[in-house]
Amino acid sequence: MYNSSSKWAIFYDRLGEKARSLVDPSTGMLSPRYSEDRRCPVCESGSFVARFVKDGFRYVTCDSCGLVYINPQLTQDALNRVYNDKELRLFFMNEILLASGESDQRKEFESRIKTIATYTSNSYPRLIDIGCAAGNFMMIANDHGFAVEGIELDKLYVDYATATRGLVVHKQPLWELDIHEGAFDVVTMWDILEHLPDPMRTLSEAARVLSHGGILAFTTINHECINQRMLKDRWRYWMPPDHICSFTPEILKSMLGKAGFSIVHVKHTYMFEIIEENYLRFLSLSADNDTAAKVSNKVKKGASFVLGRIAQGIFETLKSGDIIMVIARKI
Repeated sequence: MYNSSSKWAIFYDRLGEKARSLVDPSTGMLSPRYSEDRRCPVCESGSFVARFVKDGFRYVTCDSCGLVYINPQLTQDALNRVYNDKELRLFFMNEILLASGESDQRKEFESRIKTIATYTSNSYPRLIDIGCAAGNFMMIANDHGFAVEGIELDKLYVDYATATRGLVVHKQPLWELDIHEGAFDVVTMWDILEHLPDPMRTLSEAARVLSHGGILAFTTINHECINQRMLKDRWRYWMPPDHICSFTPEILKSMLGKAGFSIVHVKHTYMFEIIEENYLRFLSLSADNDTAAKVSNKVKKGASFVLGRIAQGIFETLKSGDIIMVIARKI
């Protein structure tokens, strides 16, 4: 489990509080003044089945393609009200990204860039990271010989990444930038797709800026996983309004095909801590600082590590991860 896990929980609690402030207390649902109905963001179908309501937000399943998405969704003004909170953003950057997020992510980011490198042939591949935050992944990619640029819409993170780290980061969506076709060899998006109100637009634009045979690599959530089937609407990654869409491997395969990609690699990551939180409470660490508590915590950490590794192996084989990493090649 990440060292920053407790800070992430605080961040999402605060974000949830802001979102719930837009819920009409008389109905328990998102207020019409802050919301708008949406067609399916993948296939444009207007036919859906209501799935469940969480914190006043309704998740629905598209009758046509199976995508799960929030409908109605927040208006752009309401989204700005929820997300453009300077105090919340400062907390995220200082308490998560810079305090422990970089060390938490380093091992995984190192693994990802090494995997991506096996699918690229250029000696100095051009890479653009969409939703790059403070540039943690960009720094690692640069260390591995990639020429990096980033896209980040939050000015706070852009200023830090450019002024402190000397990175090239753009503060506009990909389609608003004057980037010519085939400008990059690699496009990455880590935990971004589920946040987008129009994921197909981003995938199509990624295909446009990639060279022929270029690589798109991303991670996103998979509601076909065993944890979701067990926990239903209590699954951690049903997180309104932050997670607008949720996917399955088949839905992603269809989306990528429409955008001009062919999948070459899929990795499933099973989030063992979700099971710990819901079913294995005895593995929770003690806050006490005496000798017995310290010994107990060491034993619990060891047991969690072993069980987590076993579970990851099993569910990677079953292809049922909460998070999936996809690498696709532009056709």
